[in-house]
Amino acid sequence: MRHHLDPMRIVQFVNNLDMGGLERFAIDLAQCQLAEGHEPAIYCLTHPGRLAAEAERSGIKIRSFQKPAGPSPRTVLKIARQLRIDRPDVLHSHNHLVHHYGVVAGLLAGVHVLVNTRHGSERKMLSSPNGSFISNAPIDRGSDLIFRSTLPFVGCVVLISETTRRFYIQHRGVPESKSRVILNGAHLEKFLASPAHPGGAPPRIRFGTAARLVPVKDHYTLLRAFATVIREIPLAELAIAGDGALREELEAFTRKLNLADRVTFVGALPDTPKFLSELDIFVLSSLSEGLPISLLEAMAAGLPIVSTRAGGVDEVAIEGQNAFLAEPGDADGLAQAMIQMANRPDLAAMGAIGREKVKTGFRIEQTWAEYYKLYLSLGAKP
Repeated sequence: MRHHLDPMRIVQFVNNLDMGGLERFAIDLAQCQLAEGHEPAIYCLTHPGRLAAEAERSGIKIRSFQKPAGPSPRTVLKIARQLRIDRPDVLHSHNHLVHHYGVVAGLLAGVHVLVNTRHGSERKMLSSPNGSFISNAPIDRGSDLIFRSTLPFVGCVVLISETTRRFYIQHRGVPESKSRVILNGAHLEKFLASPAHPGGAPPRIRFGTAARLVPVKDHYTLLRAFATVIREIPLAELAIAGDGALREELEAFTRKLNLADRVTFVGALPDTPKFLSELDIFVLSSLSEGLPISLLEAMAAGLPIVSTRAGGVDEVAIEGQNAFLAEPGDADGLAQAMIQMANRPDLAAMGAIGREKVKTGFRIEQTWAEYYKLYLSLGAKP
C-alpha cells in the first residue's frame, strides 16, 4: 500500500452500521483509507449498529447522532458541529436516507467536497407470496424530490453499475455530467482461500443464497421457483442465509409449499466463506440491486450464478459464461435458470470463470483507488 505524507480526512455518512452490503462496503472502504495513512471516520445518523465495534477495533472513528423519528433540524446542527471538529476534506454519503442531512450539515460546516453513492435504485415494488413486481416510480416521492434538490451542491453522484447510472439519469434527474460509475469491490481473499467444489457430490445439488430477509431480496420468488425445481430435481436443496423482518413469514410460506424438508433457514452467518464453500450454485432473486457484494463473494468462492437481472448483476454475472439469468419477479424464469444450471456437467468450470473475473476486476483496493482519484478531481486536498 502507498502511504501519503499528507493524509486526507474522509467522513463516510451512513444511516447505521447494521449488517448489510452497503454497511460492509463502507467499512471496507475506510479500512483501505486507513491502510494508506488517511484519517477515516464513519458517521451514523441513527445508531452505531452491529458492525461498529469491528470498525472501531480496526482504527476507524465512529460517530453516532441518535436522530429521532421524523425531520430533525437539531440533528443537522449536531452533525455540523462534529464536522467543524473533524474538519474532513471529503464528506461521502451513502444512499438517500442520510444524504440531505449530510449536505446541509456539510454546507454549514464548510466542507468543500460532497459526494454521494447510490447503491440501488430505490423503486416501488411488491414482494409477496402471490407474486412480485417492480416499477420505475420512487418508493417515496418526497424523499426523491429532496434528493434532487441537493444535487446543485454535490460534486458527484456515484453509481455502482452502468445500468444504475442510466436509471438515475433517466428517472431520477441526476445530471449526466455529475454521474460517475465506480464498480463495487470487496475483500475477496478469504473467499478465494475457501473455494467451493460445485457439482462435486452428485446427485445432490445444493442451491444457496445470502441476503437480508427483506422485500427487495424477494425470497418469495425464490421459494416459488424452488418448488418447481424440486419436481425436476428431487435431491435439490436450498440454504437461505441471512435474517430480517420477513423470516417468520418466509418460513410459513416454505411450509405451505411443502418445502420444509428441502429448505434450510441458516440465519445470520458467522462464517460466510464456509457457507459458500458448501454450495454448488449461488442464487440471487432480488427485485432491485446495484452491484451486490454477496454476488462478488460467491463468484470469488468459485460458484456459478443464477440470478435476476437486477441492477448491474449482468455486468459481472455473464449469461452463458458463469451465470443464467431471469427477469425480476419471474418465478418460472428463475426456476428454469436454476434447472438449466443444475443440469450443466461443467459447473466447476463455470464457477472458475467467475472467480477469475472478480479476482482481476472487483477488489476493494481497486474501488478505493477510483474513489481517491474522484476526491482529488473534485478539489479535495490532502
